[in-house]
Amino acid sequence: MHLVHPSLNFKLQIAQQKDMNISAKKLLLLDGLGAFASAILLSQVLARFDSLFGMPRGILYFLSGIAICFAVFSLTSHVYVKSNFKLSLSVIFIANTFYCLATCILIGIYFDQLTWLGIAYFIGEITLVSVLIYAEIHKLKQLSNK
Repeated sequence: MHLVHPSLNFKLQIAQQKDMNISAKKLLLLDGLGAFASAILLSQVLARFDSLFGMPRGILYFLSGIAICFAVFSLTSHVYVKSNFKLSLSVIFIANTFYCLATCILIGIYFDQLTWLGIAYFIGEITLVSVLIYAEIHKLKQLSNK
């Protein structure tokens, strides 16, 4: 018994396949640019206006430093890795996962100090990075099946 009409289910499968048809090289570029943008936001906006966000300045600079490392790794991989992207994607997938977990822990630790703007920023960042993690997992599965 189908809960969804078979033709609609087929269309959903096609849409999902098209959505995840980004190359590993472009995924690394997207990851690197996103990490660079996060580093700039954390160090130049949130840290300068820490009272508006509530996260301690030292934590913001620390997160920014991590984001810069991720950006350097992803962008370097984008430029220099020519064919085997599996290792680079695996490393950045694991790093992004730990970054999200660390951010969740920091939200819990500093929840009483965070403003609604700070909570919104970090939830948004976790959401965006989680979408990227999903795309990286999907691409890693595609690369493993080849």
